[in-house]
Amino acid sequence: MAEEAGGPSPLTSYAPANRVVMPELSGQRVDGDGRVSLKGLRGKVVVVNAWASWCGPCRVEAPGLSRVHEELRGKGLRVVGLNADVSVEAARAFEEDAGLRFPSLHDPQGRRLLRLPKGVVNTTGYPFTVVVDPEGRIAAVRVGAIGETELKRLVAPLLPS
Repeated sequence: MAEEAGGPSPLTSYAPANRVVMPELSGQRVDGDGRVSLKGLRGKVVVVNAWASWCGPCRVEAPGLSRVHEELRGKGLRVVGLNADVSVEAARAFEEDAGLRFPSLHDPQGRRLLRLPKGVVNTTGYPFTVVVDPEGRIAAVRVGAIGETELKRLVAPLLPS
């Protein structure tokens, strides 16, 4: 059961006993530099951030996601983007403009998003962020832009001490 304070919330956290497995998401990186796979990141805390170049809030949150990725990488955190742009060129331009330091999967038809468990998140709005624990289970979901402080607060209990 989700921990929500009085009604619909843009943030849903799941107690360990109520976490569901995050489906495998893999594919070609937006930057063309190989492939990325969540399965290959098992044992790490993974932050999956769905974004699009035309999304204003995505542009606002992107630098903070990169900073958290760089700051906590040595502690076992990885950020992986999931890009919805039809044009890979638009996605690459966004990555360059925003200075993204984490890899993103290109998912123009939303096929990978459809693998998310029903009811976890409405996959038609951007951005949204899914926090995956080291066991590969969904620990939290944030609909809308996420700030650095909130992201650190969500991932801290999942990282090794």
